[in-house]
Amino acid sequence: MKIIPKKIQIEEEPNGRKYWRSLDQLADKPEFKKILEREFPEFASEMLDPISRRKFLFLMGASLSLAGLTACRRPVHKILPFAKLNEETVPGVPIYYASVMSLGAEATGLLVRSNEGRPTKVEGNPGHPSSLGATNAFVQASILELYDPDRSQSVLQGETKKSWQDYTNFASSHFASLRDKKGAGLRVLSGRVNSASLADTRSQFVQVFPEAKWVEYEPINDDNMLAGSAAAFGQPLRPHYAFDKADVVLSIDSDFLCMEGQATSNLKHYSKRRRVTEHKAELNRLYVVESQFSVTGAAADHRLRLKTSEIKNYLFALASEILRTPELASQDIQPITNQLFKSANAQPYGKWVAAVAKDLIKNKGKSVIVAGSRQPASVHAVVHLLNKVLGNEGETVKYTRSFSEQFSPMLDALKELTKEIEQGSVDTLLILGGNPAFDAPADLDFGRKLKDKVPVSVRLGLYEDETSAVSKWHINEAHYLESWSDAVAYDGTPAIQQPLVEPLYEGKTA
Repeated sequence: MKIIPKKIQIEEEPNGRKYWRSLDQLADKPEFKKILEREFPEFASEMLDPISRRKFLFLMGASLSLAGLTACRRPVHKILPFAKLNEETVPGVPIYYASVMSLGAEATGLLVRSNEGRPTKVEGNPGHPSSLGATNAFVQASILELYDPDRSQSVLQGETKKSWQDYTNFASSHFASLRDKKGAGLRVLSGRVNSASLADTRSQFVQVFPEAKWVEYEPINDDNMLAGSAAAFGQPLRPHYAFDKADVVLSIDSDFLCMEGQATSNLKHYSKRRRVTEHKAELNRLYVVESQFSVTGAAADHRLRLKTSEIKNYLFALASEILRTPELASQDIQPITNQLFKSANAQPYGKWVAAVAKDLIKNKGKSVIVAGSRQPASVHAVVHLLNKVLGNEGETVKYTRSFSEQFSPMLDALKELTKEIEQGSVDTLLILGGNPAFDAPADLDFGRKLKDKVPVSVRLGLYEDETSAVSKWHINEAHYLESWSDAVAYDGTPAIQQPLVEPLYEGKTA
């Protein structure tokens, strides 16, 4: 009797209807029966015979064993195990190193765990004011970036792989000729310099090439904040907010708990006032005025959603309401108040102006007003004014000098550099990190001009990205866990960046 596997029998519904897999099955063709009997491409009919099945399983088991032996070859790695451990290393016992990670103008103090000489985990340094033992998602992801196989692993000239010696041979003669011209036509484009050693290198560079220019650009920057403080105080200053001392906090389109400023330390300080540890403890109050939902908005006690274009009007209306208060009228702010009274209109915002103004005045010296980086310089200037009028300056708000004594907007500097490239004034461009061909404003068309207008361009980067594709040379960069450096935190605290492992791909630093 012929055996048909159960899997291929035609199922019959309770109502008696039959279903077919195809028209061939309905026609009951011999070819279809043959396919059913040999459902597997090979050895299916032999599986019905007990003797052949044993032989088939024997052959399959042998082939799988041979395949497994082939796959068990130890892969070749550049990271080699310790042949001889040093006296400070105990297998299974981690060692922790203090370091710092820079991201834009931010520097986060870290404690990095090392297991048998390999960095494995990153946590905040409790003794560093920027982290206070906590970190953010960018810091946590940096350990994966170190071992990312997509990182740039070699020097490139165009699309051709070269050695570091090939580049130094080219650079020796090329920059010698630029030295003779005092650096005419030489430009350097970097991110925000918050390293004392790199700043010293820059000063030496300018001495050797006095006619060269060094441009700083970050796609996400604090230009508006610095311009606002420069307008208010006559010099670019950085505000620092003591959220742990504030009873009332007003956020003007600022996600200070997640994405802006010293978000990690801000969250630590702010959360202290949200924990009830005593019977008479009072929570702080958070007012948020924003255009899009944020982490800070989610934590708000009161949230007002406004269009980005209306936020400035709301702040001016609030300032007018506060400055009309008799006890605050003695402040020397008459020229500013006259301008505010003319431009402000409190009517559309109803109780949100009167109630917030009353709460801020009631908590003079114990409140904070903070503005987001997306807001224009005028908003930041008014925020500084209100913090001063409300008595917050010196109590819950303090200021420190910026890294640069002279403030110049990054976007304006990038526009000027792009204009020089378009005019053919730039012969050599060094790009230290960043990806301006991707994140520069689209109307500048920076990538195309870099490719077509700059004869010699050298790009230092962790990845081969859009900027590398249009540069003449690409130098693979060393990760921050592979290199020595230093960084200055947001509040001016300096810290040492120390490596935990040799550069995996012989990367270089700025």
